[in-house]
Amino acid sequence: MIEVKADFALLDSVCQKSEDYDFCMSSFRGDPRTCAADRNGLVLISIAINIDLVEATIDRIPHILKSLTDPLDKKRIHNCLTDFNDANVKLRGAYTASSARSYWKVIAFIRDVASKAIDCDGEYKKSPPIRQSSISDETFKVTKLTDITFAVIDSFIST
Repeated sequence: MIEVKADFALLDSVCQKSEDYDFCMSSFRGDPRTCAADRNGLVLISIAINIDLVEATIDRIPHILKSLTDPLDKKRIHNCLTDFNDANVKLRGAYTASSARSYWKVIAFIRDVASKAIDCDGEYKKSPPIRQSSISDETFKVTKLTDITFAVIDSFIST
Protein backbone atom coordinates (compact mmCIF):
# COMPACT_ATOMS: atom_id res chain seq x y z
CA MET A 1 0.00 0.00 0.00
CA ILE A 2 1.43 3.36 -1.04
CA GLU A 3 1.11 5.91 1.74
CA VAL A 4 0.28 9.50 0.84
CA LYS A 5 2.25 12.23 2.57
CA ALA A 6 0.35 14.82 4.60
CA ASP A 7 -0.59 17.24 1.87
CA PHE A 8 -3.50 19.66 2.26
CA ALA A 9 -6.03 17.11 0.96
CA LEU A 10 -5.03 14.50 3.57
CA LEU A 11 -4.98 17.04 6.42
CA ASP A 12 -8.31 18.44 5.26
CA SER A 13 -9.95 15.00 5.14
CA VAL A 14 -8.61 14.11 8.61
CA CYS A 15 -9.53 17.44 10.17
CA GLN A 16 -13.02 17.33 8.65
CA LYS A 17 -13.59 14.27 10.86
CA SER A 18 -12.45 16.08 14.01
CA GLU A 19 -14.68 18.16 16.26
CA ASP A 20 -12.67 21.34 15.68
CA TYR A 21 -11.35 21.66 12.14
CA ASP A 22 -9.36 24.85 12.78
CA PHE A 23 -7.69 23.47 15.91
CA CYS A 24 -6.83 20.26 14.04
CA MET A 25 -5.33 22.11 11.08
CA SER A 26 -3.36 24.53 13.25
CA SER A 27 -2.06 21.68 15.42
CA PHE A 28 -0.66 19.82 12.42
CA ARG A 29 0.51 22.90 10.55
CA GLY A 30 2.32 24.06 13.68
CA ASP A 31 4.42 20.90 13.77
CA PRO A 32 7.36 20.70 11.36
CA ARG A 33 7.09 16.89 11.15
CA THR A 34 3.70 17.08 9.44
CA CYS A 35 4.89 17.79 5.90
CA ALA A 36 6.88 14.54 5.79
CA ALA A 37 4.27 12.41 7.58
CA ASP A 38 1.98 9.76 6.19
CA ARG A 39 -1.26 8.83 7.99
CA ASN A 40 0.55 6.77 10.61
CA GLY A 41 2.92 9.68 11.06
CA LEU A 42 -0.07 11.93 11.71
CA VAL A 43 -1.23 9.57 14.46
CA LEU A 44 2.23 9.72 16.02
CA ILE A 45 2.36 13.51 15.69
CA SER A 46 -1.06 13.98 17.28
CA ILE A 47 0.04 11.82 20.20
CA ALA A 48 3.42 13.58 20.47
CA ILE A 49 1.76 17.01 20.57
CA ASN A 50 -0.48 15.74 23.35
CA ILE A 51 2.52 14.32 25.26
CA ASP A 52 4.20 17.73 25.05
CA LEU A 53 1.07 19.45 26.36
CA VAL A 54 0.55 16.95 29.18
CA GLU A 55 4.18 17.12 30.26
CA ALA A 56 4.17 20.94 30.22
CA THR A 57 1.04 20.87 32.38
CA ILE A 58 2.60 18.38 34.79
CA ASP A 59 5.59 20.72 35.08
CA ARG A 60 3.30 23.72 35.72
CA ILE A 61 1.12 22.16 38.43
CA PRO A 62 3.71 22.39 41.26
CA HIS A 63 3.89 26.15 40.63
CA ILE A 64 0.10 26.37 40.76
CA LEU A 65 0.08 24.36 43.99
CA LYS A 66 2.45 26.87 45.61
CA SER A 67 0.06 29.72 44.86
CA LEU A 68 -3.04 28.03 46.31
CA THR A 69 -4.22 28.53 49.88
CA ASP A 70 -7.57 26.69 49.88
CA PRO A 71 -7.09 23.02 50.95
CA LEU A 72 -9.85 21.90 48.57
CA ASP A 73 -8.22 23.66 45.62
CA LYS A 74 -4.91 22.03 46.56
CA LYS A 75 -6.56 18.61 46.70
CA ARG A 76 -8.27 19.16 43.35
CA ILE A 77 -5.14 20.25 41.51
CA HIS A 78 -3.17 17.45 43.13
CA ASN A 79 -5.76 14.98 41.83
CA CYS A 80 -5.36 16.58 38.40
CA LEU A 81 -1.62 16.03 38.67
CA THR A 82 -2.32 12.33 39.26
CA ASP A 83 -4.71 12.30 36.27
CA PHE A 84 -2.13 14.00 34.04
CA ASN A 85 0.64 11.64 35.15
CA ASP A 86 -1.67 8.71 34.31
CA ALA A 87 -2.52 10.34 30.97
CA ASN A 88 1.17 10.72 30.19
CA VAL A 89 1.72 6.98 30.75
CA LYS A 90 -1.28 6.19 28.51
CA LEU A 91 -0.03 8.57 25.80
CA ARG A 92 3.35 6.87 25.79
CA GLY A 93 1.57 3.51 25.47
CA ALA A 94 -0.45 4.92 22.58
CA TYR A 95 2.71 6.17 20.88
CA THR A 96 4.35 2.74 21.19
CA ALA A 97 1.19 1.02 19.93
CA SER A 98 0.95 3.43 17.00
CA SER A 99 4.60 2.80 16.12
CA ALA A 100 3.64 -0.89 15.92
CA ARG A 101 0.48 0.05 13.98
CA SER A 102 -1.72 -1.52 16.66
CA TYR A 103 -4.51 1.01 16.20
CA TRP A 104 -7.10 -0.70 18.37
CA LYS A 105 -4.62 -0.47 21.25
CA VAL A 106 -4.05 3.19 20.40
CA ILE A 107 -7.80 3.79 20.56
CA ALA A 108 -8.00 2.17 24.01
CA PHE A 109 -5.09 4.24 25.33
CA ILE A 110 -6.46 7.47 23.87
CA ARG A 111 -9.90 6.83 25.37
CA ASP A 112 -8.18 6.54 28.76
CA VAL A 113 -6.33 9.81 28.16
CA ALA A 114 -9.58 11.62 27.37
CA SER A 115 -11.15 10.13 30.51
CA LYS A 116 -8.26 11.41 32.64
CA ALA A 117 -8.70 14.94 31.28
CA ILE A 118 -12.45 14.74 31.94
CA ASP A 119 -11.78 13.41 35.45
CA CYS A 120 -9.54 16.40 36.16
CA ASP A 121 -12.21 18.84 35.02
CA GLY A 122 -14.76 16.90 37.06
CA GLU A 123 -12.77 17.61 40.21
CA TYR A 124 -13.96 21.19 39.93
CA LYS A 125 -17.56 20.47 38.95
CA LYS A 126 -18.71 17.53 41.07
CA SER A 127 -19.07 19.31 44.41
CA PRO A 128 -19.25 22.87 45.72
CA PRO A 129 -17.65 25.20 45.42
CA ILE A 130 -17.93 24.78 41.66
CA ARG A 131 -14.96 26.48 40.02
CA GLN A 132 -13.02 26.48 36.84
CA SER A 133 -9.74 24.63 37.06
CA SER A 134 -6.55 26.62 36.66
CA ILE A 135 -5.62 24.11 33.96
CA SER A 136 -8.99 23.99 32.21
CA ASP A 137 -7.45 25.25 28.95
CA GLU A 138 -5.03 22.35 29.03
CA THR A 139 -7.68 19.72 29.81
CA PHE A 140 -9.77 21.11 26.95
CA LYS A 141 -6.83 20.89 24.55
CA VAL A 142 -5.96 17.36 25.70
CA THR A 143 -9.48 16.19 24.82
CA LYS A 144 -9.33 18.02 21.48
CA LEU A 145 -6.02 16.36 20.68
CA THR A 146 -7.45 12.93 21.56
CA ASP A 147 -10.26 13.71 19.13
CA ILE A 148 -7.69 14.45 16.43
CA THR A 149 -5.95 11.13 17.07
CA PHE A 150 -9.31 9.36 16.70
CA ALA A 151 -9.98 11.29 13.47
CA VAL A 152 -6.64 10.26 11.95
CA ILE A 153 -7.15 6.61 12.87
CA ASP A 154 -10.70 6.72 11.54
CA SER A 155 -9.38 8.09 8.24
CA PHE A 156 -7.69 4.79 7.49
CA ILE A 157 -9.63 2.25 9.52
CA SER A 158 -12.79 3.27 7.64
CA THR A 159 -11.17 3.27 4.18
